Order: sequence, then C-alpha cells, then structure tokens
Amino acid sequence: MLRAITFDYWDTIYHGASNAARVQRRRDALAEMLERLGCPIPSDFEALYVASAAEANRWWRDEHRGYTTDDRIRWLLSQLAIERPVDCAEIATAVEQVDRSLIDHPPALLAGAREVLARLGERFALAIVSDTGFAGGRAQDRVLELDSLRQHFAATIYSMDVGHAKPRPEPFRAALAALGVAPHETLHVGDIERTDVAGALASGLRAVRLDAVRQGGPSAAEFIAPTLDALATYLLSDS
Repeated sequence: MLRAITFDYWDTIYHGASNAARVQRRRDALAEMLERLGCPIPSDFEALYVASAAEANRWWRDEHRGYTTDDRIRWLLSQLAIERPVDCAEIATAVEQVDRSLIDHPPALLAGAREVLARLGERFALAIVSDTGFAGGRAQDRVLELDSLRQHFAATIYSMDVGHAKPRPEPFRAALAALGVAPHETLHVGDIERTDVAGALASGLRAVRLDAVRQGGPSAAEFIAPTLDALATYLLSDS
C-alpha cells in the first residue's frame, strides 16, 4: 500500500528556468564580496561566474555531490588565488544574499501544484527530495512557506544538507527515515530520468516521471505524468 510520496522541487513543483533578475542579484552579491575582500573585480568576472556554474553542474552531474553555496563561492575565489577561513564573514554575507535572491525573485509554480499537493496531502505523507542549486535549502523552504505549501510536507530533504545528490541513495533514505516509511510504501515524483527515476528505483521506491516541463523519452517509471493533474488522478485512483 502506498503511504508516502516524495517530490522533486525543480520542474516538478516549481519551474527551474533561470530568472534574469535573480542571476544579476547573485552576480552583484559576489562582486560586492570581492570588493569587501579588497580584491579588484577582474575583467573576466562574467566568464568566471559562468565557469563557477559549470563547475557546480559537474559536481552535481558527475560526482553526485550535494554542494553548498559556500562551496561554489570558494571555488570562484580559488580561481583568484583567494583563501578565506571557514568563518569568513564576507562569504557568509554573500551566501545570505544568494539565498535572498531566490526569495525576492521566486520561481513560478507549475500549473496545478497548489491544488494537487493539497489533495495528495490529505491521503499521503509528503516530503521533498531535492538537489539544490546555487541557493540553499533554507531559501527553497522559505519559498514554499511564502506560497503556503510548506505545511504539506512532513520533511524537506536537500542535497546540500545530506552531502549527496540524486541518484545517490542517501537523499531518499533520509526522506524515508523522516517519514517513518519503508521504500516499497513510497513513491517518488520527479522530472529527470537519471536522478529521480533511476535513483528512486535503485533505492527501492516506486517512481513516476513528471513531463510537465520537458519531454524525457522512454522511462523506467511506472507512469509518465504529462501534468500534475494527471499525476493526482493516477495516484488517487491507484490508492
């Protein structure tokens, strides 16, 4: 019997498309950090910012690493031969500003997300299992709170807190432990075959792929939902 559902965050509940104002806010935060550190803004700063994003994506894609905002910032500083102590106040301020950029320029909800989560939350225990990007889990939680959605989730598991990203088993295991359910009693919903579907199945969970944002081709998931409404229909009829 299905008792719990875990949800990916990006392109499953919220659109993951880049937001120009958010990106500019983050670039400004890093430039201001360099100024506070007494480092001149390099002429290739824009290229360096893009390179830091590419490196973070490599950590996620190839190493399945749950990196933090601090990790990416320190990588950028390392390219400028700048080392700072663990308790660096300038870096901490930049981390806060990166998180704030997500809250002040929030992503859009996918169509039907609010209604579907409310319906499913009446019958199943829900949790988030999400790989974080530049902004951290606290910021993602805050966006959920502002949209009055955090209340639906008994737990929110983020890669930056676990130290590993999907498809590694650790994020899924953390969610199962938080919910107090067994893998076979749990179904994961996400949009990426490699991370969400393969990761969930390898950890013993059931899996549904959501193709509301992108079309992902063939899937090992038990169902491919074209919309969140279709997901709700499938899960509520299945239960």
